[in-house]
Amino acid sequence: MINTSMNKYEKWYDLITERSKDRILNSYTEEHHIIPSALGGPDDKENLVDLTAREHFICHWLLTKIYKDGEAHWKMINALRLMKAENKNQTRYKSKITSRVYAKLKEEYARLQSERMRGKNNPMYGKKQTEKAKNAISKANTGRVQPLEEKMNQVKAQTGRKRKPFTKEWLTKMSLAKTGKNNNRYGVKVTEETRKKIGDRIRGRKQTEAEKEVRRLANLGKKKEKKECPHCKQLIAVNGYARWHGNKCKSILLSST
Repeated sequence: MINTSMNKYEKWYDLITERSKDRILNSYTEEHHIIPSALGGPDDKENLVDLTAREHFICHWLLTKIYKDGEAHWKMINALRLMKAENKNQTRYKSKITSRVYAKLKEEYARLQSERMRGKNNPMYGKKQTEKAKNAISKANTGRVQPLEEKMNQVKAQTGRKRKPFTKEWLTKMSLAKTGKNNNRYGVKVTEETRKKIGDRIRGRKQTEAEKEVRRLANLGKKKEKKECPHCKQLIAVNGYARWHGNKCKSILLSST
């Protein structure tokens, strides 16, 4: 019998779990704790029911509505989020409500997780990397050449994304962080020997096909800024403007001959 003092979510939850106790299903089922294990629910037979994948998903969604406050709410959000994890041994409920609820769930989970991990709640709060850990990280990365596939995946992930404009406050902070003695190159002088090494390494070097492909993908979909030449009236990409237009425009040379 359903308690009349229950809200609608509790009533729906109770209906599903009570109905499942006196039936036998020959199809795929998933075991469910009536009182969630994350909230101290036991593994006793009386607290376990077999549900269809659809019922199981809906029950966990209802639990996020029933437990709306504090740690319990976060635990129910997390439990429902984990149900979306792909597992070859599971048959998950797939429909419009799943995608809609899951999108909202992800947003709420991210917000709650951010609040939980702020300040002293963060396990790394106040901790510093030991020299041993720093050396281990350095050793693992020294001499490592990033595989082309990994690099191309990074480029694809960034292609078409637009970053929010930097605020003036952020730009000012970044400028001060690199000004004067704060600059990691402050006071460093490049010797002629070093200049020669850099020049020899670059001079005559040709890009590989792989590097060209990475550059092509990086520029795919980007709109190049253009500038109109006052002499020939052409719109020219800004990176080549100074070299071939402006005061160096061919139309000036032709008109002077």
